[in-house]
This record gives sequence, structure tokens and C-alpha cells, in this order.
Amino acid sequence: MVGPAYANLQEPIAPIPGKYPVWSSTPSELFSELKDDSIVFIQGASASPTLLTNALHDYVLEKKLKNIRIYQHLPLGDLAYLRDDSKGHFKLSTTYSSKNCRDAVNDGRADFIPIQISELPLLYRKQHVEIDYALVMLSPPDKHGFCTLGSAIGSARSAVQNAKRIIGQINPLAPVTYGDSTVHISRLDYLFHGHQRLSEMPIPNANETEQKIAAIIAENLVDDGATIQLGFGRIPYEVTYRLRSHKDLGVHAEIIADGIIDLVNLGVITNRFKPVQRGRIVTSYCIGTQRVFDFVNENPQVSLHDIAWVNATEVIARNPKVTTVNTCFEMDLTGQSAADGIGEFIFSGMLLIPLTYSL
Repeated sequence: MVGPAYANLQEPIAPIPGKYPVWSSTPSELFSELKDDSIVFIQGASASPTLLTNALHDYVLEKKLKNIRIYQHLPLGDLAYLRDDSKGHFKLSTTYSSKNCRDAVNDGRADFIPIQISELPLLYRKQHVEIDYALVMLSPPDKHGFCTLGSAIGSARSAVQNAKRIIGQINPLAPVTYGDSTVHISRLDYLFHGHQRLSEMPIPNANETEQKIAAIIAENLVDDGATIQLGFGRIPYEVTYRLRSHKDLGVHAEIIADGIIDLVNLGVITNRFKPVQRGRIVTSYCIGTQRVFDFVNENPQVSLHDIAWVNATEVIARNPKVTTVNTCFEMDLTGQSAADGIGEFIFSGMLLIPLTYSL
């Protein structure tokens, strides 16, 4: 789709002849054009660039800048912009309330954007939110100058396409991933060396009742040859451990976690009947322990893509026997469920799929 709203989009994989980024570790150089009320996108989830975020925090406080607006989905790691000394200097807007920012979202120190995560890239592509700085974590450049966005594509690719200035934290521990994660260094303005372990999320332990529910789901609701999507939570995680006798499953999901690895190694997941990226696991985020980051590193079997495409109804519908397992907090007698909050308390965010797909 090409039109006026997309006329200024940049292609991250296309080199810019004669342009080279500046290596710098000095915040005053990295953020020299940052002003009051600037908008800063920060890559989220397991690829949250904590060291670069800390440098931003120190610069803003040193220069006494005000109202720097942070856009970050699923913020993980140390969030310097939510520290007590950051009040008045930063304001977070997020589409997913992680445990790291949940209190801030619910007491008004941070804003919650009530849209599905699959629609978040459109905020940037249609320039409803005009990004002054994009901070991303990247794997080291290869001999051709190509880096990757590592373990979390999500809306990061759309931010790189639209930001006025882009800073990449080059992390030797970031996995090299395939799909739509490639960025050429000429697309960046600054490179910042930051050796940092990726943000991990521990594997939750299911109780006896949840184990029984997971067994019922795995034994009765997931067919051989199905395309599966497993979300956050103890029950979806437990289901993965109970699919080990299944055959020829495919994966098309916004996130993958540790349990998927065992199913691949056991030959349960083959993706052989899945026409969308046949033979490959399609996802947008890799979340879990170091084991999942090691699994996706330089693994062509895993294909990471923009969340707007991964969660598009018309893309998902091309796969056979699509079966999703997600959690909710409450359900009434009519079947309505609450999956993102409890009453007025915002617990997580609006996931799942949009009505249509547009890039």
C-alpha cells in the first residue's frame, strides 16, 4: 500500500550511499538535539536498551529538560525515566503495562494507550505520533553493515522508518534474527556500544487446577497439524508442555517463549502444513529466559516480523486449524472476558488482532 500517508517511510534494510553513523558514548553528543516536549521511542520487551535509556535519563536531568514523552511497549529492565528524580522530566505512554511500570500506569505517573499492539505501528507510520528520537538495541553489524533488531520487532521497525534521529545500542549479546528485523547501519545516526544481558521473564509455575485445565485444552482442543498461538500466563505456558505427543504443529504468534523450543526439538513443531512462511515459526517477540534468545540466534527457522503483519486477520486466516490459547482474569455468564485489567486496574494491555492490516 503506497499513498500520501506513507510517502516519507524509510526502508531500514536499504543502505544510504556515503552515510555512516557516529560511534559515541557521550550523552551530550547522542542527544544534542533533544528539547523540551520531544518524543522518544524506546524499543521494548526483551530488547529494551537499558544502558542507552540510562544515558538518556542522565542527559535530560543534567540539562533540566522537561516533559520528554517516552513511547515504549512492554517496558522491561530498569526504567530510569520512572525514578523519583524523573518526575516532570519524563512521561511514559505505553500500550502494555508490565510489572515494571504497572503502578505508574495506575497512579497516573504514566499513560496507557488503549489500542491493540498490532495497531501501534500505524501510530508511527501515519505520523499520529512524530518521533524525534528512536532508541533501539541491535546485534553487531556484519561485514556488509547489516544489524538486526534482535528479539523484539513489534513496532520497532515502524519507529526506525519514521524517526528523525535513530540511535542504536550495539549489543554483542543481542541475537541475530531473520525476517523483517534487518537494519543497515547507514540508517542510523549514532551507534552506542552497550554490552547488556537481555531482559528475561521467568517461566511461571502452574498450580494443580491450572495443570488440569491445560491438559483438557491440549488433549481436546488442539488438533494435529494445527497452527497455534500461545499467549502470556501460566495456562498457555503449561499447554506447551502437554503438546509433546502432537504432530506437525505450526506456530504463528505475536510471542514465542521457552516452551516452544522443546516442541521443536521433539519434532512436534514442523510448520509443514502452514502456508504462511511454510517451515518457519512466525512471531514478533521472543520473551522468556536466555534459552529462548539462544534458540533464535542465527536460526532461520524463526522469522520475526512487524506486529501489524503478524497479527493481521487476513494473514492468520491463511493458516490451517488456527488454535489460540490465552488467559483472562474474569469471565461472566454470557462469555464476556476481561483479559487486560481487573475493574479499573490496568494489568497488561490489549493484544490479539486488528480488524484489518495496513502498512
